[in-house]
Amino acid sequence: MPLDFAAQSGHPQGMSPARMSNGVIASETAAERRGELLAATTRVVARRGYSGTRFQDVAEEAGVAVGTLQHHFGTRSRMLSEALEQWIDDVDTKLIELHDVDGDAWERLRMLLVYVGTRIGERNESWRMFLDFTGEALKDPELRRSAARSQQRWLGGFALTIREGIADGTFSPVVDGEAAAAILSALIDGLGLQVFAMDSDISGAEATAWLIDTARVLLSPRSA
Repeated sequence: MPLDFAAQSGHPQGMSPARMSNGVIASETAAERRGELLAATTRVVARRGYSGTRFQDVAEEAGVAVGTLQHHFGTRSRMLSEALEQWIDDVDTKLIELHDVDGDAWERLRMLLVYVGTRIGERNESWRMFLDFTGEALKDPELRRSAARSQQRWLGGFALTIREGIADGTFSPVVDGEAAAAILSALIDGLGLQVFAMDSDISGAEATAWLIDTARVLLSPRSA
């Protein structure tokens, strides 16, 4: 049997390393471009809302032709859904980063609450977009599934840290750990609504302090 050098060297048969390299670069460039377009979508939704965002609005924000958006996403609905999914992915990345920092469970939870409270106080545009998507999810089953997945990210991040803290004795919660995570998540949602939907002047420092104080009451951390 003749030897297939391309297969032996780890490259698909008939494809040279140069072609593979070019393909990888092209793929990475396309992914970066897609990310830029989704970031532009997020900014537009934050200003105009879900129902008021059109292809043309995003095209103008991104400095591209409408056809470019259609090429990448196909439909307006898909573009908007992917913007929400990108937000969820960003949340996942941050939760992992904060979970892996040094310190006990209370310190890790505090850092997560500082991150959330600060973003609310900064009137972060992606947060505004998420709340608008949540409102639209009342009418759209696909968006409702995406919003539910995002909610589970927060709950999962809180619940994991709280479970670890209970297991090693860092926390002595006055309620079930899962309930504590749900209460913190609900408080975050409520603060977001006050800031973005009701024009509250709550600052990031205030939001953060309320979140941490609530967590302290619920969990009775020994190091607090």
